[in-house]
Amino acid sequence: MHFPFGSLVLAGAFVLFSGCKKVCDTDDLPRYSLTSSLRDWSAPYPKDAVLRFRNASTGYVRSYRVTKVENETPGIHFGVDPCPQHYREYTSHVLERSDSTGGRENKSMKFDVFAATNTTRLQASFVIGSTSFALPFEEIENGTLVLSSATFAGRTYSAVVGRTSGVVAFPAGGVTLTAYLTKAEGLIRFEESGGTVWDRVL
Repeated sequence: MHFPFGSLVLAGAFVLFSGCKKVCDTDDLPRYSLTSSLRDWSAPYPKDAVLRFRNASTGYVRSYRVTKVENETPGIHFGVDPCPQHYREYTSHVLERSDSTGGRENKSMKFDVFAATNTTRLQASFVIGSTSFALPFEEIENGTLVLSSATFAGRTYSAVVGRTSGVVAFPAGGVTLTAYLTKAEGLIRFEESGGTVWDRVL
């Protein structure tokens, strides 16, 4: 009996990957988790929550709904090795414009936090359109970065994180240049090129 070469390759691949769980020793692998204090930064973005922002000069309000929430601790692989080297927890939240489709720069937002490992620092970011802001949660949590209060749209917030993007020269219209957030309320304000400001409606 003859078997097509392609079938033999597929059969071999099936044996290789179906046996992966048998040959991978995952019982004693390191597991890198987020602390409860770090997870609290994602509390303002539960599934289906709606965040609203108002532009004072026009009175227009933008609404963003949390459409996707993930909190996983997947196995991390390196190269072609089918076995994971460690487990690393992350939390991810996607927000989409719910009042209209919007353009590229104001259609969606994304909040991510990845646990630190023995070789990688904690990674946290907030993305608005094409702009990504690195968030210094590690420094905030260990006390090396002290936050101050700020007042926006007549409301005073304590412990505000303010980040400015690395966009230089002449950014396109609508590109977010600065973002502000707190641990309790999440994103509270963002400022676009051209001076347009959006303040959180709470």
